[in-house]
Amino acid sequence: MSQEKQTSQAVHHEDNITPYTPPVQQAHGDGDQEIAAYVGQEATFVDQETSKKLFWTINRRILACMLGTYFCQSLDKGTLGFASIMGIKTDANLKGQDYSWLGTILYMGVLVGEYPTNLLLQKLPVAKYLATNVFLWGCVIACSAAAKNFASLMAVRFLLGVFESCVQPAFIIMTTMWYTKREQAVLTSLWYCMTGVQLMVGGIIAWGVSHFENPNIYPWQLLFLILGVLTCVWAVFIGWWLPDSPMKAKCFTEDEKRLMIERVRANETGIQNKTYKTYQMLEAIKDPVIWCYVMLQITSTLVIGGLGVFSNLIIKSFGFTVLQTQLLNIAQGAVTIIVMIGGATLAQTTGQTILVMHTWTILPIIGTAIIYSIPPTHSTRVGLLIAFYCTQFYLAQGNLVFSLISRNVAGQTKKSTTLAMTFVAWAAGNMTAPQIFQSGDAPRYKKGFTAHFCLYVLFNIILVILRVLLTRRNKAKRAMLGEGTAVVEEKVDEKITHSFAFEDLTDKENPDFRYVV
Repeated sequence: MSQEKQTSQAVHHEDNITPYTPPVQQAHGDGDQEIAAYVGQEATFVDQETSKKLFWTINRRILACMLGTYFCQSLDKGTLGFASIMGIKTDANLKGQDYSWLGTILYMGVLVGEYPTNLLLQKLPVAKYLATNVFLWGCVIACSAAAKNFASLMAVRFLLGVFESCVQPAFIIMTTMWYTKREQAVLTSLWYCMTGVQLMVGGIIAWGVSHFENPNIYPWQLLFLILGVLTCVWAVFIGWWLPDSPMKAKCFTEDEKRLMIERVRANETGIQNKTYKTYQMLEAIKDPVIWCYVMLQITSTLVIGGLGVFSNLIIKSFGFTVLQTQLLNIAQGAVTIIVMIGGATLAQTTGQTILVMHTWTILPIIGTAIIYSIPPTHSTRVGLLIAFYCTQFYLAQGNLVFSLISRNVAGQTKKSTTLAMTFVAWAAGNMTAPQIFQSGDAPRYKKGFTAHFCLYVLFNIILVILRVLLTRRNKAKRAMLGEGTAVVEEKVDEKITHSFAFEDLTDKENPDFRYVV
């Protein structure tokens, strides 16, 4: 293809000078055949009203399943936190750091499962693979009711991590597959904030189960059994209701499928490509931006993971009873939901995701300082509780990091490699996080909160580096487009035709790609 023919389909400026588009290596432009059956290289215009109608049509299938599945995952993963004040330590004869290791071993399972699950997600139908894993971890949770000692609890927690490792990568793939870049930040927060919903609903369930008295079964065992069975039922439902991709969605008409694909063309991240490309894998490994995402995952999860596993113990140490602590999970869950959706909405409105992430670290630093400095008494427990709720603002960093990854990485093999790398880091951070809170440091965990202070600082430094890298790349792409035209303005009104959107090019290769900062 000649350079003139390529540029006719590329970026157009306000003037009539034909812009320069760098040639794309033909060996790298390899579109998916299923997508090609519905769209061509030229974009089809989808008006705002049609796009909005399609958005809500998609939500009934995709978002509903994502919310329910993440709720199940958060609830099942969080059962250990509820069980921690329901007698599991005594009943299972847990001593010293045994409880911390039960939090750690789950993420060892995630660590083991992460790379193979990302390879399988590129090759296999996403929805069916997800439903299978949900069913398997539901069985594991139900079987956890039979675990009565440290060794057996370690085994079931490890398997739970292996099967749960597919959820976040699958959701990021589904989010980029079905939703526009503008929609992704809030939608990622919606499914991620199910962490807060599970605190509310799980707190009520745990509170009710705590009243159960039977010599043959402990309350925490009953909790495992109930949640495991419910998860298995949900897995069967999503296996039936959730489509694998827009192209294979029998629940939509052919015209709806075509328009659903066209509305995400501007993402420049594609939908699927089952061909594994080694050069994209190597690009991901060498890309400093990807390593920034890795470090953001580690520094955020080292805080979030510890707060998740030890939240009930920390709140209880302020002077609240077991039942009061269970009910306070409702308020904690509400705070989490507000923080996550609020952060994502602000990022979407301002178009400044990284600046919002900086802002969202201020209250956690203040809250941590208060908990560190003020000893718990009857008169200070409410203030300490509010300070602890302030630390929950940091939970929003998790979904905002996910939204940056989903919007800023293109090329299916590069994306699967990036997801594997970042979720290995996510697992490593969550795996290590419970060890920051040592039993000998209880109940105030001063050493643990000192570590959190250091992590807050490191997190913000990495954000600054990431913003600089992404901004420079956007400027370089605009400058490259201006080279062949004598257009020298720093800011150009770009009218991109998105000709390469489904060619499975990486974000660095694609001249039309722009990074979200």
